[in-house]
Amino acid sequence: MNPDPATVDIVVEPVEGWRTWNLSADPAGDPLLHPARPSPDAWLPRRPLEARCTASPILSLFRRPHDAPNASCTCGIYAARSLESMDRPRPAWPPPPVVGTVTLWGRIVEHELGWRAAFAYPSRLRLVCAMCAWFEPGPGNPVTVHTMFRRLYTLCDVHRGGIQIPDGRRSKPTDVDPDELQRRLLATYTVDLLPLERLQVLFRLPRTPDPPPYVPTIRSVPIPGS
Repeated sequence: MNPDPATVDIVVEPVEGWRTWNLSADPAGDPLLHPARPSPDAWLPRRPLEARCTASPILSLFRRPHDAPNASCTCGIYAARSLESMDRPRPAWPPPPVVGTVTLWGRIVEHELGWRAAFAYPSRLRLVCAMCAWFEPGPGNPVTVHTMFRRLYTLCDVHRGGIQIPDGRRSKPTDVDPDELQRRLLATYTVDLLPLERLQVLFRLPRTPDPPPYVPTIRSVPIPGS
């Protein structure tokens, strides 16, 4: 997203944008959303997420403490204007399996490709095949749930073999039913299901190009006998 804001405003009407999330299960076994990028903040059910500036004290040495988002900082809760404007680089870590729309409100910094906001909460969610959405074309509809490092990854029939990270470790299949996981996710966050048709643009994108040999990347685990 363009780091130079177009406007900074207090909006009355909420703004709806697009986001992705990682997924885990809480101690009770209920789904829990996490930012797609490293962050200490989980998206708790039935509770708006409030932005806060987590910039390094060294980097913000000459910047006064401020509420998030701030026009001269990168803080805030991000959302994209469209699926097409979301980053899709070839990842070195399993990509996020949850895609949805999010409602933003409060102080908002507007950018060319999206917004940064003070408050946010999901409005519609959908589990997708993480590999189809961000790595290579496929049907997109999950048929299995894998786990790796306490995160859950839903995968389609084409990618059901799993995900391998650069050091050779692979995701492991679970006995979790993806349809039941989807139902629990919606019930836990009290949100609507995002129609799969809205996401077809992701599943039809070309395969992300292979990086140079020295660049780490994930790979699809071959399905035995296929």
